[in-house]
Amino acid sequence: MDKCRTFKIISTQRRRGHVMPTETTNPRRESRLEIRVSAETKKLLDEAAESLGLSTSAFVLATVTPRAQAIVQEKTVMTLNAEESQAFIEQLLNPPQPSETLQKAVARYWSRVDQTSS
Repeated sequence: MDKCRTFKIISTQRRRGHVMPTETTNPRRESRLEIRVSAETKKLLDEAAESLGLSTSAFVLATVTPRAQAIVQEKTVMTLNAEESQAFIEQLLNPPQPSETLQKAVARYWSRVDQTSS
């Protein structure tokens, strides 16, 4: 089996300090979340919660939180197999030379920046 390496991609939201809180044994609940649902959905949620011996709020929280964590992880973590990992590292260590088109675009950019700062 190929070994996999995981690279964490840091989103702009995380750089601005919006970090997902980690679950603790006794999390302090400071925020409130309210949603509107149909009577049928409310009845379904109540029934499911009751069947597990939970309050509706506890059921929704226990059901939604792992799904939200999975979605965030899916969008922020990239898992590569050994071959992909090697290619990724190789590109980081030995990036290709910029093309002539890119070099011209950079030169145009800097000439515009120089003009606006004068």
